Amino acid sequence: MRHKIFLVVALVVAASVFPATLFAQGAPEGRGPGGQAGGPPPPPPQTIDLATAKKMIAAAEAAATTANAHVAICVLDSNGDVVLYERMDTAPSRAVTSAAGKARAALLFGIPTVQVSDAMRAGKPISTTINNPAAGNWEITIQQGGLPIMKNGKMIGAIGAGGSAPANDEKFAQAGIDAVTEH
Repeated sequence: MRHKIFLVVALVVAASVFPATLFAQGAPEGRGPGGQAGGPPPPPPQTIDLATAKKMIAAAEAAATTANAHVAICVLDSNGDVVLYERMDTAPSRAVTSAAGKARAALLFGIPTVQVSDAMRAGKPISTTINNPAAGNWEITIQQGGLPIMKNGKMIGAIGAGGSAPANDEKFAQAGIDAVTEH
């Protein structure tokens, strides 16, 4: 009871010391697109365009078709935003969440998910820099089939494939990267 009285007294004192207009104004607003006041800050730039994601998905799908596999493929940009997602006909429903989870894990850890999965199974630590993901839905799948997408030594996104054997999923994801990488 003593704590409740103290809290009420503290609130009354605060209300009398600070003008009501301070409470009504709220926190300062951010700057919207173009630096204008009154909106949220502008989103970070997209690091993979749709045309690139389409090439990656087409190559990954072609590799899966050659292997007679039916998978889902997800391409994320470095912000963790989905650029393109595809589920092949007759791919299992778990492939959808698996592909996205593998891409998110590759983005988060910045290394192929097979390395994280192998270390986890062996009970061994890994040394990696965790990338700061954007807020949102961040389920991850620690299983082979997710790869970071690198350009000029910088991670610009990730690709994940799911629905086949994990080693095959990684091959399909790699085919997607190979389609847009200069050799």
